[in-house]
Amino acid sequence: MYPLPDNGIYSIAYYDYTYTLNNEELTFSKALDASDFVLWWHRNPDRKPYSTAIVRADKANYFYPDFVLCVRYYQEAEPKIRLVETKADTKDAMNKAGRLPKSYGKVIFLTRNNQRLHVVNDEGSLGKTVSDNLIELRERLRETGNVS
Repeated sequence: MYPLPDNGIYSIAYYDYTYTLNNEELTFSKALDASDFVLWWHRNPDRKPYSTAIVRADKANYFYPDFVLCVRYYQEAEPKIRLVETKADTKDAMNKAGRLPKSYGKVIFLTRNNQRLHVVNDEGSLGKTVSDNLIELRERLRETGNVS
């Protein structure tokens, strides 16, 4: 803590790496920033009281997808909140893909293979290649966003 001239106190806390992005997440976040259908996004921190978590009945721990996005699929569409996870391990993506949170629609998993970003299919195989403008991601989000 540091005293200020106006008798206030300035304090700092240690950096806990809550919002640190690995190379994959950083590359993806730059594409989100450049995308015209993403209204806003934030990095969803792991195990914080304010994090978005998916309950997993098969595990004691919750699942915290990497990104929370607000998207508008098309100009006239209503904005939707969606969840995206970047994964290096498609087996882990396959295990988590079965959860369908009604509030957010299906969590979309992405992985990099041969320097290209791919959607991960539910059974763990590589799906469509995602271009730099994320159009394929927008379509996958749109296809999986209506939850009854």
